[in-house]
Amino acid sequence: MTEIATVRVQILGREFPVACPSGQEHELETAAAFVDNRMREIKEKTGTNALERLAVMAALNIAHEYLSGDTSGVDKELKLLAEKINSTLERLSES
Repeated sequence: MTEIATVRVQILGREFPVACPSGQEHELETAAAFVDNRMREIKEKTGTNALERLAVMAALNIAHEYLSGDTSGVDKELKLLAEKINSTLERLSES
């Protein structure tokens, strides 16, 4: 039987407890950060604060990118993560 972990993720400043298989917490946190970033982008573009509307718009955008094979959004996220990793490695090597 698979053990279940509960992870508290933050999306648009709100905390949500989410269950996931034990050992997959990091993947869930990464996914939550991706969704949070996407929702923040949409919020900036549209000016809406309605959480439900932002969530639906983000879900539709992510689904469209996935189904159409458009990885530009994912590539952008990966580039940002790579930059963070590189800057952290640089700081560590200077220490």
